Amino acid sequence: MVAFSLTSYLASRDASAENNFPQNSDVSETAKRDDAAAAGAFEFLSKVLHHPRCMNCHSSGDFPRQGDDGHQHTMNVRRGVDGHGVAGVKCSSCHQDHNLTGTHVPPGAPGWHLPSVAMPMIWEGLTDRQLCEMFKDPKQNGGRNVDQIVEHMSTPLVLWGWHPGEGRTPIPIAESEFLAKVKEWASKGAACPGNARAR
Repeated sequence: MVAFSLTSYLASRDASAENNFPQNSDVSETAKRDDAAAAGAFEFLSKVLHHPRCMNCHSSGDFPRQGDDGHQHTMNVRRGVDGHGVAGVKCSSCHQDHNLTGTHVPPGAPGWHLPSVAMPMIWEGLTDRQLCEMFKDPKQNGGRNVDQIVEHMSTPLVLWGWHPGEGRTPIPIAESEFLAKVKEWASKGAACPGNARAR
């Protein structure tokens, strides 16, 4: 039921005219540049990016984490060079392209994996400004420009955070609000916030 619901939801969302994030289309700087508004939008995004649903794959170490407490993944799972695990313990050995029904079962989404060793995208301990600068740096973000970051933020793997399956805490901020802030940040110039305390 959960797998069907998530799949149905993603299909309807992608088909919806209300999806404000055109795929393969430029979003950056489509509005009047407003550094203060863009920086404020990113500060909002940072709250989501530091939620356990995101941090479990974007924290320090050569392994994913689990649960709201961010404990190390069981079974000695490792990142692997490509982020898909190591021989005998690949992510796809347990994680499918959808959540399995029930509690204490593997979650899933299309493309389930960690960032690669070459682009680890670890933001544990970074300030909002440092995180924003990492996001915009193609040398650290997988070679993406701002428009491609916007596209990435609306992929099923990222949106899984709002539909994590039974027994997992979803991101408490509305998905639509998050996506609107992603678009606002990009369209108003993708400015970064001033230095603030690390999260």
